[in-house]
This record gives sequence, C-alpha cells and structure tokens, in this order.
Amino acid sequence: MRELILQMMVSVDGMAEGPAGNLDWIEVDDPDLDHYLSDLLDSVDAQIFGRVSYELLGQYWPEAEREPATPGDKMLAPKVNGLNKLVVSGQDPDLSWQPASRIGGDLATEVAALKAQDGKPLILFAGVATARTFMRLNLIDEYRLLVFPVVLGTGKPLFADDGTRRDLRLVEARSFERSGVLLQRYRAR
Repeated sequence: MRELILQMMVSVDGMAEGPAGNLDWIEVDDPDLDHYLSDLLDSVDAQIFGRVSYELLGQYWPEAEREPATPGDKMLAPKVNGLNKLVVSGQDPDLSWQPASRIGGDLATEVAALKAQDGKPLILFAGVATARTFMRLNLIDEYRLLVFPVVLGTGKPLFADDGTRRDLRLVEARSFERSGVLLQRYRAR
C-alpha cells in the first residue's frame, strides 16, 4: 500500500497563493532546496494536480526543460515532465502535458484504489482547492509544508477556516539556509 503526500509551498501566514493567485513570492535560488525537491520527485510514482494548476504548470515545465532559467529548472524539469501526472477534474481536461490521466469521478474511491496499489508514494503538489478536497476526504498521509520567509497578509490560505481540527505529528523540521525556507513534515494521526 502506498501513501499520499501533500507537498505545498506556503507563506509564514499560511497562504498558498498571494493576492489574485500570484506565486511570485516562491522564487528562490537555493541549491539545497532544489536537491530536496529532486530527491522528493525521485521518491514518488506520480504527481497529482488540480486542473488549473496542471494547465499552468504545463505551460512552464516543458519550456523550462528546453531552456532552463535556473540550475534548479535544469535539474527538476526532466523529472517533473517525466513523472505521471494525475489531474483532478470533473470534466475532460486537455491532457497535452504527458504522461497524464484524469481522476475525479469518485475521487475518494479512485484515490483509495491508487493507494492500495504497490509502489512508491503519490504526491499532491498543487491546487489549494484540490488540497482542501483531499484533506476533507482524509486522503493525506503526510503533510510537507515548505514555509517561505514572507508574510503575504492576504491571499488564499492552504487550510480552510471550516472548523475542522486536524491532529498532526511533527516528524521533521529542516531549514534551507540560503533561502530561509523551512520544511515542516507532519504525519496525519
């Protein structure tokens, strides 16, 4: 049985997106953080994205592999592009960024079937709404938060203000000195 990991980048005040959905606060030049992400990609069988995030990232990563803007892009792009992508959508999205397939008809049942298979973990990377849905359905085994040293003040928080309590157990905390990013790993109880 394999696990499902949620890996999200958040601000100190818990925002996963800035005002108007911007992500410009995520830009960093940190080789240690790039190596962490590279190792993470090597440790999973598939990436899960919400449809909108899949479409946005599908515009970025193929080009980043052809013409990397940073050493991190050069290292990460082939891995991101080569891994299977599972796209959560209630409709039939354009799946031109391959390899990719759609999930989401009965998300809880589909993800339970994926988790029941042998193999390496699955990782949910992007889409606040998708992450919240996975949390609501109790599909996440591990939370990995990369906390960026910025307070956005407004935006879209990762955790919804829905009154749901989630008990977690800290299993790792690590800082990336160059960028000031802090990795916090939690297991769901």
